[in-house]
Order: sequence, then structure tokens, then C-alpha cells
Amino acid sequence: MAGAFAIGIVGEFVFATRAVIPWVGGAGAGIALFVFVQWWDRTQIVTLAPLGRIVAIVLILGCAGGARHARHQTPSPHALKPAAEASTEATTLQGEVADAPERTDDATRFVLKADTLYGAQDTAAVDGRAHVTLRASPWAEDVGPFPDVRQGDIVRLRGILRLPPELRNPGGFDYRAYLARRGICCTMYVGEPERVNVQRNRRGTLESLLVGAREYIRLQIDRYVPSAEAQGVLRALLLGDRSRVTDAQRERFAKTGLMHLLAVSGLHVFLVGMVLYALLRPFLIRFGMQWRTVEIARAVLTILVLGGYMFLTGGRPSVVRAVIMATLFIGGIVFQRSAHPLNTLGVAALILLAVRPPALFDVGFQLSMSAVAGIVTLNPRLLDAIPERYRASEAVDWLVSTGTVSAAAILGTAPVLLFHFGWVSAAGLLLNIVGIPCTGLALSAAILMAITGGMWSLAGASFGSAADVFVQGLLAASRYGVEWLSWAGIRMATPDAWGLGALVAALIALAQWPRPHLRWRWVVAAFLFATLSAWEGAIGRDSGPALNAVFFDVGQGGATLLTTPEEHHVLVDAGPRSPSGSAAEFVILPYLERWGIQELDAIIVTHPDEDHLGGVPALLREISVDRVLDNGRSASSELYEEFGRLIEQSETSRKTVQRGDTLLTGSSVRIQILAPPRGESAQTKTKNNASVVLRASYGEVDLLLPGDIEAGAEKNLVRTYGKQLGSEIVKVPHHGSSTSSTPGFVQAVSDSSEGVHAVISVGQGDRYGMPHETVVSRWERHGMTVHSTAEDGAVWMRTDGQEVWQVHWK
Repeated sequence: MAGAFAIGIVGEFVFATRAVIPWVGGAGAGIALFVFVQWWDRTQIVTLAPLGRIVAIVLILGCAGGARHARHQTPSPHALKPAAEASTEATTLQGEVADAPERTDDATRFVLKADTLYGAQDTAAVDGRAHVTLRASPWAEDVGPFPDVRQGDIVRLRGILRLPPELRNPGGFDYRAYLARRGICCTMYVGEPERVNVQRNRRGTLESLLVGAREYIRLQIDRYVPSAEAQGVLRALLLGDRSRVTDAQRERFAKTGLMHLLAVSGLHVFLVGMVLYALLRPFLIRFGMQWRTVEIARAVLTILVLGGYMFLTGGRPSVVRAVIMATLFIGGIVFQRSAHPLNTLGVAALILLAVRPPALFDVGFQLSMSAVAGIVTLNPRLLDAIPERYRASEAVDWLVSTGTVSAAAILGTAPVLLFHFGWVSAAGLLLNIVGIPCTGLALSAAILMAITGGMWSLAGASFGSAADVFVQGLLAASRYGVEWLSWAGIRMATPDAWGLGALVAALIALAQWPRPHLRWRWVVAAFLFATLSAWEGAIGRDSGPALNAVFFDVGQGGATLLTTPEEHHVLVDAGPRSPSGSAAEFVILPYLERWGIQELDAIIVTHPDEDHLGGVPALLREISVDRVLDNGRSASSELYEEFGRLIEQSETSRKTVQRGDTLLTGSSVRIQILAPPRGESAQTKTKNNASVVLRASYGEVDLLLPGDIEAGAEKNLVRTYGKQLGSEIVKVPHHGSSTSSTPGFVQAVSDSSEGVHAVISVGQGDRYGMPHETVVSRWERHGMTVHSTAEDGAVWMRTDGQEVWQVHWK
């Protein structure tokens, strides 16, 4: 049933009809088919009525899913999104704080359910949700604290209203799609406290209790838990608030397969609710209650506690799923009815999708469902494969059971992880044996701390210290896991549909192992998919060795990664840096991590401007860099001083390059330095004209990267090299500025052949008048195919040494 409903959601997503009536018509046809099949079954001795009923039910539920998704996606006549699209300056917005704000040392974030938009001339009613960030501008001085904002408050804000950024780079994060799946259409940034006006609150009794409970738990955590890092983890475990968990900690948990321990999920629901359910029985029996009364009482109490915990943690899909399954399980005990775990999982999925259909495309929803499905279907097969003699004692049996459950969860989530992240860690198979007990004990101690801390300080301090110790054990498991086991796993940087199909079929075959007739069908299917995957990788122009050039979208700046057929990696420039972070952190490092690149053979800094040098310090801190090459020019900036200091502290070598130098990167690709010329000339006195210009050659294809050179340096290159500048791929100088791309230079570069690609690395919004229309038309008149990172996001070009083509990575 849940599968059919999900198919309908996918159908509406693909066809994007935004119309409910066709789906309702399809459901009506399904009902008519069901009625007909029922009548047919009564009039015939031998019929296909069972099959007909299944088809009718699938059709009804599929159309119901499509109709629900179409209704959910239908925009409101007062939608907030058009206002965000049209907004060019500060906007005043009023609404209700819809969730528990997440507070860090420098920012407060929450979702605003907007109802009123204040314009310069009038006021309009709006309907939409915005993700709001209250944070002082990094350039502001002496900014006071922002007002304390709580869930249910009615606030009036004045700030920058924008659409969330889309996916702009391979390996990046599609923030717009992520928020859209949560019903959030736009973002708002407020940089000054006086622009936040808390008017009143609209909290009911339940919401007031939740707000008070969250504040109380935060107070107890801060009061009794000694270390700041343990406080952050316990906030995540008890409240679902991961704002105090550092990026480094999240990365370690993700790399070691322990991320599920930070996300409130079935494990936490089991510890909070099911342990309570088990303990309530002997407690209630002491009051002389009958069996039926005891079962009903403990069922009601446990479900109430689980419901409260669900609301306390923000109602995340994994928690809702676990609470629904626990409720169905407890209800089965009370009414003495048993249900297969997959059926309860299906009911939970059906309820979640009926409430919020886009959850189907949410990674968290997919991981939650696939993990439970893996445990239910695969864990029994893994346990059956282990001889009884290895499970003689309770301790050994617990270790074996923990290991098989972890393995089943890892296998169940592997297709989802490979598709979305390109990596599935096997380290969790061992680390969960330590991580799960530490998480359970830490959560249990924290719950006892919260219960006793307000009444008995000694007990609160004791339980808080114990929780801290267990959290430190969990953090140590992730830390040592990264050091020792980060290599253990499977990588699939680019999703392979046939390969994933083979993996899914193999897992189904394992789950169906006791049923030979089904087992071998899925084994054959897995073999077939694996064969198709192998053939797809062996034929076609993407199958052979190639030179890849990825022109990252780093905003107003430049960063290009060259990857040779021998897997050598050369980064030319690293984009800009701002107070909120650098392009290396948000763009380059995620790409390197997705593709498993742990070392750069070289970083070439064309010139020391901030929009080209800004990301280099972050790269020097995070990954191994063999050498750094630049033009030898210095700059009077803190960034340049930090750059030089980090090179001295690391084992990275540094060299100045000039015209005539050659960079060896394997046997197939040759990188020549064309500029700056040796010795200072009139053309290289300006910092842009002193840029390093390089040409990478692979087979019959040349790639030209000229930095930010302008007219003077271009004329020097044309005079020196003439038609030798001809290239099949060229990065347009100086972001398409009118001071570059002179007619003579464009003519010399485009003389090589037809089908030449020109890439402009430039920020969105045309803030600096780049790229200039005249420059773009000049390149196009010479037969160039012009690509712009402002319009297309990152541009990925690939060549086999003869042909050049664009890789469509989205």
C-alpha cells in the first residue's frame, strides 16, 4: 500500500501536473475496477479476481498519492515565494515562529510561518514559510544581543528575503530542494537586533509546555554536564537540536557510519519509550491491578510519553516513524493482535507520506525506512548464518546480535547512501558495538539528570557527569574510527543506476534466501544488472582515459580543477573568502570528498587577489598538497600572510613559475607556463597582467587558463605565441571584463578548430558589470560555445584527447 502511494507521488513529481482532478479520475477508475472484479468473482467459478483486486487497490492508492502530492504542491494565491523572487532590498515580514529556534554562539535560526508582508506603499497578506537567520553582520561593530525568540511568538522582522541557493557544484548541497521538501520557500537574513520586534505569542497550553520543557532540559544540560562538546551532543540526543554539534564532529560521524546516533531515531525512541513500557508492568502490578488494566494503563502512558518526546524533538520523520511503529506494536499487545514489522513500517510510511508527500524525496526519510527494512529482512538471515556455538554466552550473543543488526542496517541503507553521497562506510560495523551502548547509556543518564536535576543537585550532577563520560566514549569512537577505519567502505562518486539495481536485487535475494524460487530469480536479476553496469562502463566515450576540467561556481572568483587520466589533480586558483567562509569549504572540499580525492598534486595561484587565493588556506589545513606554484608577487593582506605562514608550517613546497616552465603531471598531460614572462615588463606591472597563464595539453586538445590578464598581457601573448594559443577549451580572462578578451586574443585562441568552448567564471547578479555583453558576443562570433558559471553553475568539461564534451553532472 505504501509502495503504491509512493509510486503515485513519484508520478506527480515526474509529470508535475499540479492538477488533482486527473488523479481523482484515476482513483475513480480504480474503484470502478474493484467493483467490477467483485461482481465478476461472484459470477465465475475460476477467475483472476485476486489479481484484479490487487491491480485496483494499487491504482487507487497510486492515484491517491499523486492527488495528495499535487494538492500539496499547488501554490497558494498569496504565496510568499514570488515576493522573495522580486525582492531586491530589505523587506519587512511578520509571522509566527513555527519551530524551536536553534541557537549557536553567533546566530539564532528558526522557521517563520509568514502571514503579512509590509511594502513601501501597502501591506499584503502572504502564505509561506521562511528560514530565518538572526546574526550580526561580520562588518558591524558593537552590535547588541538579539531579542529572545521562542516557538509560538509573533515577530516582525526586517531583513533580506531571498530564494535559497540551488545546487551549483558537483558534490554540493541543493539547499533550495532541501528546504522545499520541508515546505520552506525562502530564506531571510536579519543583521541588526533592532530589526527584530517580538509582538506577542500565540502559544497554546501544549506548546507552552513544550517550550518550557525544552528550556528546562537545556538549563539542566548546561548546569550539570561538564564539557561543551558533550552538551552539544546531549542537546542533539534529547531535543533533536544539533546546532551545538560542530562541523568537524558531524564529518567524523558521517565518515564512520555513526551519523544515525546523532539523529533522533528508533534507537532513541526505544530507549525512551520501550524501556519505560517494560518497567511499568511490574510497577503497576504492585497496585493489584488486573492484567487487562495493567496493559491498557502502561500502553496509554507509554504512548503519551512517546508522543511528548516526538513533539519535544521537533517531529522529525525518523522519530514519527519510530513512534508510529511503537504505537502499533503496543496496540497489538493490548488487543492481542500480531503484525509483521514490514506492515507496521508500511503503515508508518503511509501516514508520513499522506501528511507530507515530499518527504519521499528526503534523504532522512529514505535512510530511516531503508535502515528498518534492512534490519527486519536481513538481520534474521545474518543470524542464521552464524553457528550456535558462537552465541553460547549472553555477552557473546549480545555482541553478535549488535554486529548483525549494524550490518543489516548498513546493507539496507547502502543504496541510499551511494546514490546521495557516493560513499557508504563499513566502519560502523565495528564502531556501533561501542557507539550504541555509549549512546544508550548517555541518553539514559541524561534523562535521569533532567528528571532529578531540578529537585536534587547531587543526583543531577552525578547523572550529568556520567552522561558526559559516555558521550566522550562516543566521540572517541568516531575520532579513532576516522583515524583507523576511514578507508573502509564503498565509493560510487557518480550514481550508476545499473550498479545500484544490482545491489538492491542482491539484497532482496539475501532477504529471500529461505525461499529458493524467489532467491534465484533475484540472484539472476542482480547478475543481469551487474553485467549491464559493467558493459556501460566499458563502452562509450566516458569509458576510456580522459582529462577532466571542472570550472567551479565560486561566485565572483575562479577555481578550476584538472584531473588527468592517471588521477593526478591540479587546482588552479581556489576562489574567494568572506567572513562566513571560503569557496574551498563550501565548494571545493565537498567535491574532493565526494570523489575520494585526498591529495592535490599542485595548487597554482595565478595571482594573489582575494577572489583567487581566498580558499587556499582552508585547503592547506584540510588536505595534503604536494606543492604550490605562483607568480612570485606578494600582496599586503592578512590573507596573503596567512597563506605564506601555512606553507612554512606544512611540508608543502613552493615555487615561482614563469614563461617556459613545464609542470609534469603524469605521462599523458603536459602543462606549460605561458606567462608571466621572465623579468618585469611594462605589461606585467599591474597585478592582473602578472597572472600565471598556463596551457594543459592532452592528445590533440589544449586547455588555456589565462587568469585575470588584461589587454596588455593578451597582446604580449599574441605577439609571442600567435596561433599557438589556439585551444579547444579556454577560461575567459578576468571573468569576462571589458578590459580583457581583446579581438586579437580571441582570434588567436579560437583559431584551433570548430566547437571550441569558452568558460566564464563569474558571480550571479552582474555586480561588477561582468561578463560584459560585448565580450560575450565577441567570443560567440568566433564560433565559441560560451558557458557561464553564473547561469549554469559549475561547468565540467571532459576530453579523450581528440573530442571535447560537456559533462552534465546535475
